[in-house]
Amino acid sequence: MKKQARSFLSLLASAALCAALFPGITASAAVTLTENKTGTYDGYSYELWKDSGTTTMVVGEKGTYSCEWSNINNCLFRTGQKFDCTQTYEEMGNIQLDFECDYHPNGNSYLCVYGWSRDPLIEYYIVESWGNWRPPGADSLGKITVDGGTYDVYKTLREQQPSIDGTATFYQYWSVRTEDCKRTSGTITVSDHFKAWDAMGLNLGKLYEVALNVEGWQSQGTANVTKNELTIGGDPKPTEPATEPEPDADGYFFHSTYESGTDSWQGRGDAKVAASSAQAFAGSQSLAVTGRTDTWNGCAYPLSTAVFQPGKAYSFSAMAMAQTAEDFKLTLQYEDASGEEQYASVATASAGKGEWVQLANPSYTIPAGASSLLLYVETDGSTSPFFVDEAIGAPEGTEITVDLPAKEGDVNGDGEVSVLDIVALQKFLVRMDAQVSSEAADLDHNGRLDVIDLVMLKQLVLTPQIDPPLTEDPTEAPERVDGVFYNTADVSWIDKSKPMVALCFDDGPWGDSSGSAYRIQNALADNGFHATFFYWGNRINSGNEAEIARADSLGFEIANHTYTHPDLTTLDAAGIQSEIKQTADILTRITGKQDFLLRPPYLAVNDTVKANAGTPLITCAVDSGDWNNATTQEIINKVTAKMNDGSLNNNVVLMHETYDTTAEAMEYLAPYMKQQGWQIVTVSEMFKANGKDMYDGEVYAYVR
Repeated sequence: MKKQARSFLSLLASAALCAALFPGITASAAVTLTENKTGTYDGYSYELWKDSGTTTMVVGEKGTYSCEWSNINNCLFRTGQKFDCTQTYEEMGNIQLDFECDYHPNGNSYLCVYGWSRDPLIEYYIVESWGNWRPPGADSLGKITVDGGTYDVYKTLREQQPSIDGTATFYQYWSVRTEDCKRTSGTITVSDHFKAWDAMGLNLGKLYEVALNVEGWQSQGTANVTKNELTIGGDPKPTEPATEPEPDADGYFFHSTYESGTDSWQGRGDAKVAASSAQAFAGSQSLAVTGRTDTWNGCAYPLSTAVFQPGKAYSFSAMAMAQTAEDFKLTLQYEDASGEEQYASVATASAGKGEWVQLANPSYTIPAGASSLLLYVETDGSTSPFFVDEAIGAPEGTEITVDLPAKEGDVNGDGEVSVLDIVALQKFLVRMDAQVSSEAADLDHNGRLDVIDLVMLKQLVLTPQIDPPLTEDPTEAPERVDGVFYNTADVSWIDKSKPMVALCFDDGPWGDSSGSAYRIQNALADNGFHATFFYWGNRINSGNEAEIARADSLGFEIANHTYTHPDLTTLDAAGIQSEIKQTADILTRITGKQDFLLRPPYLAVNDTVKANAGTPLITCAVDSGDWNNATTQEIINKVTAKMNDGSLNNNVVLMHETYDTTAEAMEYLAPYMKQQGWQIVTVSEMFKANGKDMYDGEVYAYVR
């Protein structure tokens, strides 16, 4: 009896200590957890989950709780409701949560609504606030407005990770408040997020859980949830009134420059979008819009009604350019008060071939009662690819002025290229007394005006213009010589006095925008490098084509890794040709290009393969070993050792885009090699920079 009494007193003391540490939790009501545990208390389910470290959770009445964590890898503290996975959120009715939390993270952490569904197995987050890193680090699928706040929506893939069904592969759905909307109290209409996800093709299964969650990742911190009222069914509660939005320091609500990605712009229809260094109006990149099958296919940006309020006017501007003469349109798609989809013209402009044009309206009124706002750029006439740059939304009356380059051939500056320009240039060359635009008149781009420019201007004005067939790649290729690979690589950026290496990545597309393939692309692009990616045909689908388009737009070399990844030496001539052609046709459709190097699977080559490849065969001089379970450090060590002894120069290195170890290695190697004076280039760039041709059916692993 004495031992039991001491034990009981000890528990009371422990509860009292926890109440002192976490005000708002009464000692008599507290359930204290320090290790993984689930349970119920006062009508709420609770759970503490961690994989390491020190954690304490004190569960109080009505779903309140406090928590503390340190020295952890990953931990979750949550209270809410768990279900039996027999109903969808629609069948449950309105789901809403009112919360208040004193939240103090130090490092990576999220304050969020959290849960799971089954059929499909989905882990979801509605993130209201976070620590020093905004999750989940992927490209946004678009913006939504719920409860007066703006959220970015994301979809990420988790492979062989802990789940409610043990170790599994599953998707995560995310709504993450924008930086200016972070909060630690208020109303979260959970059902409205689920509805918005549905509209974007992110469909939940039958609900397993809805909970208010504090998560820590390799961090420490404390949180005290003093209100956690979860209601299910019935009418929604009134939400908080939206606050008047404030523009940024430049006076803009948004300013998309595409210098670090797509800036939340997305493809519309069949169009694909990717940040591209191929063209830029300002800075070094723009948004490339490819894969269009109709004029309304273009690039789109969701507008939050919390910022762009229906019934009010705003200023919009975007720069656009195509390699063909084009009529551009800036359009607003929205739903009216009755739920009908409507379209309204914001601005229009016409551009000549290769000319940037501004689409601008300093006073466009969002229709009253409009919702689901989508601002997009389209064309009126063709489906050719185009580029967009410097897209801006600002308060009404903001005049967004741009300095457009002179129109080539418009010598007299009247906006047209005509016989009058010929007359003006003739007068200038003969008597030097005419006013001309030197930039527009210098047609041979040699920095001076002479009779050659006059001849070229006459050809431009007087010769009938016939537009070439439209392709995804507007670059004109040189005349082809039979048997010689059609090498159109641009090597102007390469310093031929410095060592270089061609890194090649097999087995894509991987498709996960937060996974290894995109990490590899980013590591290369961030350091100004290129590489060759060999794609496996029957892995390509509508969900991962964007990875290939993005690689192409970043200047990487797109190459062929056959359709089904067979050992080509086991096939006859027809089988070899079919494997290569099927993938080549897909890559042509995505990139518009025609000729692709071939990486034979397993590096297996014989005379039959050589005779039927129809393109150079690329093997390797250095094998990273990533396919054979090489660690990140082992990959780094192999490459740096060959850098140090000089044997890496002008070699082809075999890697794969499908391994996190490879991505981690590239995130170290790319900046390190740049610092050491090395250049990472594509296979075609390496051969062209060295003045070497490649021949169809020949095997190449290095340049000598």
